[in-house]
Amino acid sequence: MYIKGLFFALIFLCISSFAFGDEKIVTVATLDDYPPYCFRKGDNEGKGEFVPLGSDSAELQGYSWDILRESFHEMGYTIQLNVYSWMRALYNTKKGKDDILFPMGRNRKREKIFHYSQEPVNQARFLIYVRADSPLKWTGLESLNGLRIGSMRGWNYGGKVDSNNMIEKYEISEIIRGFEMLAKKALDGFAGYEVTFDYILKQTGRTKAYKKLPPFDSTAEYLVGLKTNQRIPKILNDFDIGKQAIIQNGKFDEIANKWK
Repeated sequence: MYIKGLFFALIFLCISSFAFGDEKIVTVATLDDYPPYCFRKGDNEGKGEFVPLGSDSAELQGYSWDILRESFHEMGYTIQLNVYSWMRALYNTKKGKDDILFPMGRNRKREKIFHYSQEPVNQARFLIYVRADSPLKWTGLESLNGLRIGSMRGWNYGGKVDSNNMIEKYEISEIIRGFEMLAKKALDGFAGYEVTFDYILKQTGRTKAYKKLPPFDSTAEYLVGLKTNQRIPKILNDFDIGKQAIIQNGKFDEIANKWK
């Protein structure tokens, strides 16, 4: 009986290995409130999902997601997608629970921990939003000295803001909450990413309540993975090749036109 059971167990392992051994799977983490780059579809809130070749996510949408998905699918990857708050996505990737985190801008602290893709998934410009009636005169970041400026917790704003200790910085977890505090004069300004913040203001009908100061910095945003994970260089290189392929076959332009 033991020998017979062992025989069937070996048969099952061989079949499983044949069926799944060649499948390429990448585990991807991203944030849930970064429109139009990565954001939830309606109120959908899952606990992770597999996105096989030729299919889309049931819970995530956005420009950067479309770029990542099409690039990895072009290279034969099934994507195991996990959508979190930004801080949880960052934490889980640092702990090795997810292979890839996106989109992420560069700074020195992050570059010590993560490998970056060569190809970006989007661009971000950093600027300050103020109330429409704000008397603030912009002459550069020094214009904010002594003022209380909101910023998104865990987001990258470049080294210029980080090195200015004359600005009183207040961290915020939700973009809408930041604009509400700005409207109530609990903040003098709100540091944001232009495309994302403009999108949210337009969707909520608040565009005329605020004005933008000139951009003070910008960055491209990429895929990243832990330097301690030996699979990451190969995965990132495959993404880079896949993105170049979708540029050549026209899918990149289709995505750009979709989210324009």
